[in-house]
Amino acid sequence: MGQFRRYALTCAAWVGGWLAAGAVPAPDLTIELPGKFGEFRLINHGAPVQLDSTVQVQQRIDGKWQETHVANLYLMISCQAAQPPRCVSLASGANLQPVAWSGNYCSSQCPTNCNLDGPVPPGIYRFVVTSCGRRYKFFSAPFEKKAPGDIVGSVRAPIRSAGQ
Repeated sequence: MGQFRRYALTCAAWVGGWLAAGAVPAPDLTIELPGKFGEFRLINHGAPVQLDSTVQVQQRIDGKWQETHVANLYLMISCQAAQPPRCVSLASGANLQPVAWSGNYCSSQCPTNCNLDGPVPPGIYRFVVTSCGRRYKFFSAPFEKKAPGDIVGSVRAPIRSAGQ
């Protein structure tokens, strides 16, 4: 029985090492805030990655990040009539600068028909991008929206984030 356990442990260690050697590293993606309020750029420092095209916005309220229900905010570089694909590929070393967020709930990037729309309230926000399988999340640095309709933001340092 002892010999069987030794063989089983040796086999398990060998298989575990083999699987670890073939493991894919976590994506190394940065979301930078390059300039004006609402602008953001993704830079891929690692292997090619598939990203969900929907961008989330979170607001810090009482020290905690909460989802802001922003619609129509996507990883798209120009306004288009068609719905963007569910996933966007970002090659190793590539960058992507989507259309800037307007600061509104519904007309987030491009003109669209919205029954209810308006600017999000003043506060501290960040962008959240997820991998297509939702395994990894990437966060921008926090930025400030000073007043409804304000187009000047602050706190513009890039942050590299890996999966959580």
